[in-house]
Amino acid sequence: LAKKRGAEAVEGRALPLGDVLWVWQPETPDCWPESIASQEFVAGWVVERKTFGDLSASIMDGRYDEQKIRLLEAPGLDGIIYLIEGPGQLFGASEPSGGNEGRGKGGAAKGGWGKGGFGQRLLNRTLPASTLSTTAAHTQIISGFHVVHTTSTAHTVATLVGLHGAILEQGPGRAGANGSGPIPYRVFAERTRKSCHQRVLEAFGRMLRVVPHCGPEATEVLVDEFQTPHGFATALRDHSDTDLLLRLKARQRGNRATVSATALAACRELFVV
Repeated sequence: LAKKRGAEAVEGRALPLGDVLWVWQPETPDCWPESIASQEFVAGWVVERKTFGDLSASIMDGRYDEQKIRLLEAPGLDGIIYLIEGPGQLFGASEPSGGNEGRGKGGAAKGGWGKGGFGQRLLNRTLPASTLSTTAAHTQIISGFHVVHTTSTAHTVATLVGLHGAILEQGPGRAGANGSGPIPYRVFAERTRKSCHQRVLEAFGRMLRVVPHCGPEATEVLVDEFQTPHGFATALRDHSDTDLLLRLKARQRGNRATVSATALAACRELFVV
């Protein structure tokens, strides 16, 4: 990217959120670095880049949902670009003919999730193309992100160069969501940075997402109720599955149970030694 736009246009930085973020900087090269940092403003656009493999893994371990929520809540953004890179088809992909081939009893893949417990699920990190296609459509239509499919790294770089030119042409005056004006980068970084508590919840959620039958809704309920792996393990040791299921159902005020007995039994394999 630096070769295309010049080294002065690109800066490597550890971002609290996203993979590419455009920032307006003052045109005063004699300023001290601290002064320049205080005058940086978010240009309003961020890119989250995923390869097909990254997207598949992030869906399975819960990062996809967590990152999407953080992007939606981030201040000062006019647009969020979810860039998915890979040579295969993205939109409109479907299951191959004979989609049930290679699946064992109950729809589990042979040698995969149906046997060997949750450990086997860790070994197979690739979701079918139809699932990734549905995810991309959901991200665009429901979440309101701009989903862009590139076929290679070179294609991704060309897309970023085009975005850079469009943002330069737009200028800094229009940045900022809902006409609120540009947000200082320091404010953006502070509000989107993960706290220690968020990191613990995220790690706990990822652990739960690799457990068979523990989908996004069940993961959310368990993380909300027990907060930490230690808290969950203690509850599993001290209470029966029946007691825990009644406790979770009461918390949901009689709504449909999102944590099944099968999921809770699978959790015992992971959290109780």
